[in-house]
Amino acid sequence: MSRHDTEQDQLETIKAWWDKYGTLLLSVILAVVVAFSGYRYWQSYTFSKAAEASSVFEVLDMSHEAGVFGEVSREARRLMQEQPKSPYAGSAALMLANFHLQAGDVEDAIDALNWLVNSKQSIDLKQVAQLRLARIYMQQADFSAAQQQITQLNAQRLTPEAKANVDYVAALVALAQQKIEQAHQLFKSVADNEQAQPDLRNLASIQMDDLAIE
Repeated sequence: MSRHDTEQDQLETIKAWWDKYGTLLLSVILAVVVAFSGYRYWQSYTFSKAAEASSVFEVLDMSHEAGVFGEVSREARRLMQEQPKSPYAGSAALMLANFHLQAGDVEDAIDALNWLVNSKQSIDLKQVAQLRLARIYMQQADFSAAQQQITQLNAQRLTPEAKANVDYVAALVALAQQKIEQAHQLFKSVADNEQAQPDLRNLASIQMDDLAIE
């Protein structure tokens, strides 16, 4: 067999393979190109949205420092509505709730915190929101609502540090209801928790000693 015949056979084999699989191969290549282009677009879009959220939060933070409630309210709500999954939105909700509390608008503060609890934010931020809700309800003498927040928190898989925070607020709620023994036990739990923040442990120890003196 001549070299020409061999090359001709190879060409015929390649042609037959292309006739059979060429369209499929082009489709696969096209799909990969489209997917890669889509991925690059999504990366660019995600970065753009994150940068926008960061810029809005900077304005919000400056307004917060300046004590300009109108600006804080507007920028916080903008983040919460337009980018609810951004971590900046969670921080904005906490900031908004704090501003409402300072203004005496308790229900609006509760609404902002409930938004955070029901959002797709991080567990840590949601726990902070629930602890603040428990404190607000306690101050409003709505002990049932305060206890509900604490019960929901205790049903979660809490870190030792988070457990100390929950126990401390639970102790305050118990103390507000004159449940002295229960409050004492909860303060002791915080004081004995080696993973708790040192300042919180010291505060719990002081509270516990005061109750013991009484």
